[in-house]
Amino acid sequence: MKPRLLFISLMLLLAVAACRKEPVEVHSTEDEYVAAEELFRDKQVAIYSPLVTKQEENRRLIALEQERIRLALLHAATAPSALDKVTRSADHVSRQDLRQVYESLNPGMQKTKLGQALRKHIEKKTPEVGDPLPHFEGVGIDGKPFDWSVTDGKRVLLIYEGWGWIKRSTHFWFKDLLAATDRDSLAVVAYVYAENMADFQKRVKAFQLEPYLLISDLQGKEGPLDKKMGIRGIPTYYYTDRQGRIRRIIGGFQPELFVAYTGLSPEWGENWPEE
Repeated sequence: MKPRLLFISLMLLLAVAACRKEPVEVHSTEDEYVAAEELFRDKQVAIYSPLVTKQEENRRLIALEQERIRLALLHAATAPSALDKVTRSADHVSRQDLRQVYESLNPGMQKTKLGQALRKHIEKKTPEVGDPLPHFEGVGIDGKPFDWSVTDGKRVLLIYEGWGWIKRSTHFWFKDLLAATDRDSLAVVAYVYAENMADFQKRVKAFQLEPYLLISDLQGKEGPLDKKMGIRGIPTYYYTDRQGRIRRIIGGFQPELFVAYTGLSPEWGENWPEE
């Protein structure tokens, strides 16, 4: 099949699949998937243009990555490269989609290293992409129970600790992000390790966290919340949609990757495609 015809066929397939809730059965080969991925790479290169704003460029990159992951999900059962893509993208794929892929694998593929890695993601008891963001108990800087209702109807960026590890420039980066976004649209919640209220207030002042919505469980670093949240690094970022479903989980901070995964930037504020 000619590349152009193959690309058109894939686009039609993706459009049909997006309208269906049940998994789509696709018969593919490794060669077909690799050819389709090449077309996506060409499409990605075409996005970069001096005629396109950084905000629009980022929006297109997010949309393209979603298409690539969807393509990999459709072909994972028959193309090892697609299964590898799904496994590497597992932190950005819902548990339900991962389960559908795993169940579509033959017994031999389920026993492979990639199949087992996929199974581990599915069996995690910690929150994954697509799950609701846990509303764990804690107190605010005033000592009163933290009221998660302040995040209702908003996208939420939960920054889970790491304040002592974050570079000064990164602190300024997030302050600028806060200034560039609307509090009625985005709630930025900062979780802080603390042994007690005095420790909580001391750390908030030391790291100048006052602009954020602040929460601590006052159990220090030995509390059970790390395991419950399944943190990927220090810090870990959880980004949700307006319904409170996790859309991204990011461990550590690299500005370019953070912007590409979330659409959040101090340059333009929010830029996530509408749900």
